[in-house]
Amino acid sequence: MIAVQADALLDPATGDTLRGGVTVLIENGRVSKRGARSQVHAPADAVTIEAEGLTLLPGLIDCHVHLGTPGNGLNLGERLATPSSLDVLTCVESCRKTLAAGFTTVRDAGGTPNGVRMAVERGFFPGPRMVLAIQILSQTGGHADSHFPCGASVPLVGAPDVPPSVVDGVEPMRKRVRELIRAGADWIKLCTSGGVLSPGDAPHHATFTLEEIRAAVEEAATQGRQVMAHAQANAGIKNALRGGVKTIEHGIWLDDDAIEMMLDGDRRLVPTLVAPQWVIRHAEKGRMPAYAADKGRAVVADHSLSIRKAIEARVKIAFGTDTGVGPHGSNAEELLLLNRLGLEPLECVRSATLVAADTIGLGGQVGCLDEGAFGDLVGVAGDPLADLEQLTRPENIRLVVKGGTTVKAA
Repeated sequence: MIAVQADALLDPATGDTLRGGVTVLIENGRVSKRGARSQVHAPADAVTIEAEGLTLLPGLIDCHVHLGTPGNGLNLGERLATPSSLDVLTCVESCRKTLAAGFTTVRDAGGTPNGVRMAVERGFFPGPRMVLAIQILSQTGGHADSHFPCGASVPLVGAPDVPPSVVDGVEPMRKRVRELIRAGADWIKLCTSGGVLSPGDAPHHATFTLEEIRAAVEEAATQGRQVMAHAQANAGIKNALRGGVKTIEHGIWLDDDAIEMMLDGDRRLVPTLVAPQWVIRHAEKGRMPAYAADKGRAVVADHSLSIRKAIEARVKIAFGTDTGVGPHGSNAEELLLLNRLGLEPLECVRSATLVAADTIGLGGQVGCLDEGAFGDLVGVAGDPLADLEQLTRPENIRLVVKGGTTVKAA
């Protein structure tokens, strides 16, 4: 048994912070009890993790990462010189940085093969709990089509056990979804609009037909999976929602109708506000193609306006960053951006704990410290509700415990 002893504990469900000394007991990797130190006594043989001076809260969750990309910009020459085996090994460092930043669970939105998750689960190297999409699907000429005008294809990730990204037509879509589930996918990722980093499309254009989207959703549902949609264009967002997609990623051009559709049916919005910021930052250092830099600059203002409108309408916001566009470990900057657009500090924390857990199908298991939940927690020196920067800088994350195992203690 593990006993984590700290000064305080923040419960995202209530917003209350228990102060004056707390203990969290973790047995066989799961929380068995928590509460005031005067009421929760650790057995004599328990291994104690001292977290004096720290406030504990559940391990954070990012619903949109790409562990297979390092987040240092897009240099096409470097991509051509990178073997697929190095792409997979990139995940080792990405996992380490993600954990060190306090993110103990992630939904990888494409490009990370199932073998990476298996390696973490077998203890080959430390990493977060993973829910995987395996691949990003788009139509020919869409966001996941890496074919350039010169005739070369430069995929962002080229692992051999990841099915192809381009698919056209209803029946081919059904087959590709089956192939992804065979490869270990927990979620199916569609691109229902163009994007910023892709060479041959525009973010404000819709892609995939409604019939193709519905085929993916139906096929996924037959095997207990749901669908997430890279959806930036207004028409692409609405097509995704009409087709039965569960989560809208990015949501750059939302209007009142799209917001109403999101409120009807328990859909979730994963804003990834920080992603275009990193596109611009990389461009300033010469590490982004001109086409992507131009598109990134063009979407920032509209993106913020849409997410502010969604927050005001009380759309459910699930925390996600598109990290892999930006560097791993920088994930929590997104909390500050959400807060600036009107999401209160407690709601920001909930977006990265309770809401995120429920969104990816792990409610009650992660994102909370209830009895029976995984023993995943972080410790910070201050009050994160009074100062979100306690969570946004990796150096402020003083303690990270995953399943009762200390993975960071500063």
